Amino acid sequence: MSDSARRAPPVRAGQAPGLARRFLAPPGLIWGDFTASDGAILRWAHLPARSPRAECVLVTGFMEFIEKQFETMRDLAARGLSIWCFDWRGQGRSTRPRLWPNRPRARRFERDRDDLVEFARAKLTGVPSRFLIAHSMGGATALLCLHANPGLFAGAILSSPMLGLSGGGVPPALLRCVTLPLRLAGLGTCLIPGARRWPIVRTPSAETSRLSSDPERCAVHRAWFIADPELRIDGPTFGWVDAALAMLTRIGRPDFLAAIETPILLGSAEREMLVSADAQRHAARRLPDCTLATMAGSKHELFLERDAIRDDWLDRIDRFISERCGARS
Repeated sequence: MSDSARRAPPVRAGQAPGLARRFLAPPGLIWGDFTASDGAILRWAHLPARSPRAECVLVTGFMEFIEKQFETMRDLAARGLSIWCFDWRGQGRSTRPRLWPNRPRARRFERDRDDLVEFARAKLTGVPSRFLIAHSMGGATALLCLHANPGLFAGAILSSPMLGLSGGGVPPALLRCVTLPLRLAGLGTCLIPGARRWPIVRTPSAETSRLSSDPERCAVHRAWFIADPELRIDGPTFGWVDAALAMLTRIGRPDFLAAIETPILLGSAEREMLVSADAQRHAARRLPDCTLATMAGSKHELFLERDAIRDDWLDRIDRFISERCGARS
């Protein structure tokens, strides 16, 4: 496999979103492209820490991209964590389909797992300790990775992991009675009811956002979509939902969860509206070494919440990593 790295280019006039400086690329950020074993290109960014006590790979959720993580990368690096982050296939500036590049396809989660493993083994040296930080959809892929690769990471931090979908009380098996036939009929790229194509017309507020109750951070995602058309992606499709339901059935089995020995910190949002908090609690009870942190007052995006919640979450991560790698915060 080949790999390349480059310094982050300066933001050109007219390209920077109307966001505070902390949401833009931090000084010292390195960009690069990673070529997976099948030739797919995964864009990555790396923010080194001075005298790092741990190396971390940060993987994102559905519709997300590296730019959304700039503030988080900056704050984690300030806590002595060297951070690597990459865009999943079909998202950000990684390889996308030629036809309808903004439209989500049925994800091949095992392939995502393999991309994560390949990337971590190539980039994270293991000295100091290696950790996995995963948000939402990335949390589900993280469990696939930890199950198949014990010992790859010293620990994992799962932020609002997608361990079940918020289906309005409809059982997943019943949902698949709809999604699977439509996918097999060639309608997998059709948006599910209520999903939207870009553009999202209205900027969310702290009151209306399902992601964050912080008035600035809840607008970060849309601001980058406006600034960079290549980052944009539509809402969920029948194919994406069907593939997710099939994968979630697998990782939700007690025997699957019981086989994951890696220490895990699982952050669950008290005001969760996108994924299943019940599924997160179910997983926390069955994982052999899992600390469940229910974040009071938080919506889905723990890393984009208001300061009181976010600082508490970062402190929990700090303590978890210190306990697992024997380093002082």
